[in-house]
Amino acid sequence: MSFLLEAQKVWDNFAKYKINDYAKLRNFDFGPNNQGSVSKLSPFVTHRILLEYDLINDIKSKYKVKNSNKFIEEIFWRVYWKGWMENRPKVWQNFISDINFNYDYELYESAIKGNTELDFFNSWVLELKQYNYLHNHTRMWFASTWIFNLGLPWQLGAKFFFKYLFDGDAASNLLSWRWVAGLQTKGKQYLFSSSNLRKFSNNRFNVGKIINKQISIEESNQIPIEDQICKNNMDPKSDNLILFENDLNVATFKNLLPSYKKVFIILLNNEQRQIKLSESVLKFKQELVSEFAEQFDNVEQIDPNSLELTFKNINQIDIIYPGVGENYDFIIKFKNLHNKKIFNLVRDVDLFAWQFAKKGFFKFKENIPKINQRILENYSKNKF
Repeated sequence: MSFLLEAQKVWDNFAKYKINDYAKLRNFDFGPNNQGSVSKLSPFVTHRILLEYDLINDIKSKYKVKNSNKFIEEIFWRVYWKGWMENRPKVWQNFISDINFNYDYELYESAIKGNTELDFFNSWVLELKQYNYLHNHTRMWFASTWIFNLGLPWQLGAKFFFKYLFDGDAASNLLSWRWVAGLQTKGKQYLFSSSNLRKFSNNRFNVGKIINKQISIEESNQIPIEDQICKNNMDPKSDNLILFENDLNVATFKNLLPSYKKVFIILLNNEQRQIKLSESVLKFKQELVSEFAEQFDNVEQIDPNSLELTFKNINQIDIIYPGVGENYDFIIKFKNLHNKKIFNLVRDVDLFAWQFAKKGFFKFKENIPKINQRILENYSKNKF
């Protein structure tokens, strides 16, 4: 089964049979072999095999689900996280450049091998490596344990997740770790109790008292708000287009891509990455890219190392804007080294939603009705 068909099948099954129980059961992690009430759509949404706005539109128009508010809100959290970081790209830059840590190296090695004195934590490490996925509540427990029990730098934990998660989205993963650490909402750290762990793991983890260290984490650099990306659209501006593996929505591009002379898709290897990925994650991404390229006659995957030669005599290039993160860092470095002019193509609804993500989520939430209206308008005009 293709990834597109698989994603649609998972989504249809969730929307028809599970979404009504989502709000009630979403915080329960019943284990890797029990699907529970969560959708398991995140690997597809992260790579935009399924578009966030498609899910929202489907719920409202196709399935007409009544008890969907909590799920829709969680989808909007993803949109919010992305917009928040688009308004503050310095967060990513600080994260990538911050490499000087003081920590217990032996403990770190034990942690990433799942060989600590905490059996529940060890099981999560092994689950992450085996399935390339963790339940969202478990990710919070994991991050809290990493930071406040083991006393390890949160940045290393975030990079560990990036390495192994199929859905290692730059904004959602990085900002979630910052939230647990008390950086995202100033002074509000996420700590959990043994009773919380016992209840929401369905009694799989029954431990005594959770012992946490008194750790206060502060921002090392100022984070200004920027709006560089918010002046773009999806109109072609050159004859050649580049896209990356984190935006592979076939429906969006079926009308856009044929208008280009050539479309190049890039999957960064570990040698180009600032955070190295596991073999399983790279393989998963490659399979997504290969399947996407087969859908179009003019799409070709190229090695990142061949970019200079490919565009030797081409000075203007469109890109499907990949968002703050590894891919954008790579293309900006290429642009600056070879004096190219890059045009970012960004979806209208992304731009519209991101303007409301400059403060906290609840301020963003106030504007969700406006965003929903913009989504509806775009579908009525077939602009996705």
